[in-house]
Amino acid sequence: MSRVPRRLARYLFYSTNPERSGVTRWDVTELLIVVFAFLCYFLVRGAVVDRTADAIHHARWIIDLQINLGVFVEPAFQRWVLDYDLLGRALNFIYFWLDFPLIAVVGMVLFWKRRRAYTLTRDAMLISGGMALVLYWAYPVAPPRFLPEWGFVDTLEVYDNLSYQAQSMQPFVNPFAAVPSLHVGWSLLLAAGVFVSTRNLILR
Repeated sequence: MSRVPRRLARYLFYSTNPERSGVTRWDVTELLIVVFAFLCYFLVRGAVVDRTADAIHHARWIIDLQINLGVFVEPAFQRWVLDYDLLGRALNFIYFWLDFPLIAVVGMVLFWKRRRAYTLTRDAMLISGGMALVLYWAYPVAPPRFLPEWGFVDTLEVYDNLSYQAQSMQPFVNPFAAVPSLHVGWSLLLAAGVFVSTRNLILR
């Protein structure tokens, strides 16, 4: 095994030792890996941002598959949400403003207070994020807002006059990262990390 994979293998799961505390060179390595992950994200974004036709074709294929399986329920669910203005605005706020800040805050709390749960959550996010980047590059999928013919509404634009297509947002957003959804996947991983780190029923 070469030195780089061996060091990465040592890094993954290293801090599961509950006795380990404080900040070490491994934590500096962790920060560098996060920076590297962001670099990979922007590289993937640059590789797929002009593949609009492919992304829409893939999205329509997935919808056709859902229809054949009888599980294409998203338009009906969104129509139900649109009937409740406050619910729609709350979901928008969570999605746009709280998702990644909440990951960062909970991650820091777990890092200092529940190192074992933090490590498992971190590793799950790194691995799933790496897999997602490969899929985004190999099989870009347009999100529902690109498919208004199916009745989808961009609720961010309707409720809050926000748009990922805005000029200021475009350099930071991969518009064709609908599948898999890290918003959903990482939220579930974060919830699992909190669940195993405490017995407090309210926090769970």
